[in-house]
Amino acid sequence: MYILMCICNRYCIADIFVQETTLMNILIEKLKQRNAFSTTFLYIIYFLLGMYYPLFSFMRQTVPQYWGQVTLFYHILLILLLAKVLLQKNSVFDWIFLAGLFYLCYKSYQYNYDFYNIFGTMMFLCCAKNIEIKKIVKLDLYIRIVRSVLFLTLPFMGLMINKINVWIGGRTRTFFGWTHANMMGLDFLLLAMDIMYLRKECKKWYDCILYAVFIIFLDKTANSRTAEAIIAMLIVIHLLSIIMQRNWFHKMMVLFTSGAFLLCVGIPFIGSYLYIHKPELFLQHDGTMLSRIQLTTTFYLRNGGFGFYGFPIEDQDCLDMMFSYIGLHWGTAAFIIISAAIIYAIYKASREQHTSFLILLFFFLVYGWAEVAPIYPVYSYLSLLLGYYIMNRKPFYCKRPYTCANF
Repeated sequence: MYILMCICNRYCIADIFVQETTLMNILIEKLKQRNAFSTTFLYIIYFLLGMYYPLFSFMRQTVPQYWGQVTLFYHILLILLLAKVLLQKNSVFDWIFLAGLFYLCYKSYQYNYDFYNIFGTMMFLCCAKNIEIKKIVKLDLYIRIVRSVLFLTLPFMGLMINKINVWIGGRTRTFFGWTHANMMGLDFLLLAMDIMYLRKECKKWYDCILYAVFIIFLDKTANSRTAEAIIAMLIVIHLLSIIMQRNWFHKMMVLFTSGAFLLCVGIPFIGSYLYIHKPELFLQHDGTMLSRIQLTTTFYLRNGGFGFYGFPIEDQDCLDMMFSYIGLHWGTAAFIIISAAIIYAIYKASREQHTSFLILLFFFLVYGWAEVAPIYPVYSYLSLLLGYYIMNRKPFYCKRPYTCANF
């Protein structure tokens, strides 16, 4: 009788185990489907964000009385980013991280009045879960091509303002339907970056001819010297990746990306320190970068230093450099989050030999020396790169079965 009871108990336990395993498998499949749907949803939102800028220019020319209302479309897309975050499978740490970002956005609304921009950037950090960088880059390439075609053709049809021979920055610049010459430069820079990334497995030296054509075209039209210089750097990096051994090239890119980050942070703040204590150095020279440092210093002195949640930008203010904008306008809290995301991304990419990731991040950081635009989700996928390793952490498994902590 005892033996029979033991056999029955064993079969009952086995049956319960099978049922639990079946339920667990069903749950896993449901979560996979939800993650797949949320990721596809993000790709659609990213495409619509990419089309927002041409729509903005089109509405401004064709129905100027309504073009300001296009921002409502942007706000709806930001809400959809939040929906994507809620749809995806999040760990306890993810929810805590998301709650912290929500609190930061709320405080930004109170202190620096830039809620929507910082909200979009922080949502992009969280939306990076389950994405494939290659798919994002390929989608971005399609967006840049469509945008460029629209901006180059619609102005001649009278459907966008045609910016030809506009005097900006001490020189004549032509940027067709783009709202600024530097935005045209950024689009062509991202075109070059996307092409280089997608051709990483079959790159050839003659790819540089296309990049050189971009430089010549920009020089003759928008004259966006920042974008031109970085595309020239891209050509050098491209040739080095062909010549050098893969291991040595990876180490070089870790060094270059780390240095680019330090300069991105150091240029505005060390420059401001020098401007305050040794202004004669700036009086002897003149240039765009020096004027950006001067504007950063003026903003810093007027507000009496740094604010944890930043300070509002007034009409006469201009914080072009990425980390002067983040540190002074968005505040120290946002500065810490974005800096930590960059450091973690460099660390993980270096450990995982993800050289192509480092190349993308390097060019974004170099561009950030002079411009802040890439940090906005409507202009680039930089924030997705920064959130990629944070949101796709591998769970830490404990020794006991069926227990793990995702940190």
